[in-house]
Amino acid sequence: MLDIFNIPGQQDNIKIFYAAGTTTWQTWTKPRNCKFIWMMCLGGGAAGGNGSTLAQGNGGGSGATVRAIFPANVLPDTLYVQPGPGGASNGAAGNRSFVSIVPSSATVMNIVCTSGAVAANGTSAESIATSANAANLLSLGTFNASSGSNFIAANTTGSALNTVITTGGGTGGRPAASATSPSGIAGLDLVSLVVPPINPGNNTTGGNGGHGFWSWKPMFGTGGAGGGNNDAGAGGNGGNGAYGCGGGGGGQGITAGGLGGRGGDGLVIIASF
Repeated sequence: MLDIFNIPGQQDNIKIFYAAGTTTWQTWTKPRNCKFIWMMCLGGGAAGGNGSTLAQGNGGGSGATVRAIFPANVLPDTLYVQPGPGGASNGAAGNRSFVSIVPSSATVMNIVCTSGAVAANGTSAESIATSANAANLLSLGTFNASSGSNFIAANTTGSALNTVITTGGGTGGRPAASATSPSGIAGLDLVSLVVPPINPGNNTTGGNGGHGFWSWKPMFGTGGAGGGNNDAGAGGNGGNGAYGCGGGGGGQGITAGGLGGRGGDGLVIIASF
């Protein structure tokens, strides 16, 4: 960038980092004359569980979130960033997101900000972060931390957005011949939100669950919907979660279960001013 009169370019003020694996570290460099640094870490969501001929799969838990602000003079000029990938398949755990003073997350003393303490998995959301259990250098600034949303249990509605910006994935459906026979469950209670419908799979003929929805303004995401059950063949696949959200569970089928949807990747956003 051409540096004229030490005025930072507009493109330098806000950086969004996307997941690139658990061994790749991206770098952020402090712009000239910035006085404060704001950052948000959103963890990767867990994948939905596969269905089978005996049961439907659960939706994956979602990632936690930390938002923090620091005086610029307390942090190094270069920070290392690693957004956590979502779980790939069958209830696989997501991964935490990190901002660190070195390209490593092995020691909490080096971590400036992280999404949570324990990554989301097939039964639990990512747990809440503190400066003691997850990122010692969070204590240099002011931060707000929130856990993710747990997976959705069978026969229940999707989780509503409240204190977090992500939801868990929906549960797959079960065939009508089962003791209980819900259709696939949506990944979010949509009653009060103006977003495209995220439909679960069909109650008796299978069908895949819809993928999660992401909104930048206002910022929130939804889990994937559960795959439908199938009274005659294979269950439907669960939908993929939006950023940080859980994948939907696979539906139960007479011949085979559906696959769980992928957990949404995490994000890291850093703004300077």
